Amino acid sequence: MTHSYPQMKIRLPPEVHAHAKEAAKRQERSLSSHIVFLLRQEMEKEKAPEHGLENRSDASDSE
Repeated sequence: MTHSYPQMKIRLPPEVHAHAKEAAKRQERSLSSHIVFLLRQEMEKEKAPEHGLENRSDASDSE
């Protein structure tokens, strides 16, 4: 199935390319889909509240 997603060309240092290619192979993904997977993981990290920070003010108030 072909998608009409925007395309981009990127330059990767050879060692980064080799690492990503091997990781994609281990996960049985294409290099492109593995890169999308990694970017989506990073997006999810940014959406998640930072663990423990929301309770810091409560902990300092109890002292």
